[in-house]
Amino acid sequence: MIHLQIIRTRHPPEAYLVQLADLHEAIGFPVRVATLRRRLEELPREDRLLLAVEGDQLVGYAHLRVAHDLINDETAEVVAIAVQPHHRRRGVGRHLITAAETWARQSGRARLLLRTDVVRSEAHAFYVAMGYQQEATTLEFVRDLAGVRKADAPTTPPDIPSDK
Repeated sequence: MIHLQIIRTRHPPEAYLVQLADLHEAIGFPVRVATLRRRLEELPREDRLLLAVEGDQLVGYAHLRVAHDLINDETAEVVAIAVQPHHRRRGVGRHLITAAETWARQSGRARLLLRTDVVRSEAHAFYVAMGYQQEATTLEFVRDLAGVRKADAPTTPPDIPSDK
């Protein structure tokens, strides 16, 4: 039986930052602790993290956000959810989603939005089992603006020595 504690926070305790970075590595998104710390500082003020902790070990987390847009003002979003691979299918994700729903209701939201990659069929089955319905099929388009800036930057002619 798992003895899980869900911690709702804006700034995770330092002891969990290394474990959060380790979790990102385990799910294929490696990140350095310093980068993670900076990203956490830059999150919108209303964002929250739910940390799933067993004893002193971080076994999962969810990143939550209140949507502020012109289309769906009643929506909160699970921006990310991750569970350590060796803790999957033990109820961690279910606890995180339930806690996210509670947070969304407390934030005055009537809907909780989850997004997942089309190839993650296990995640799809999990969300359906939790009572979620597929609402849309969308494509995501991304452009690397840093690469575009370099390619579009004007070139400077090389210095030509003068004959003076």
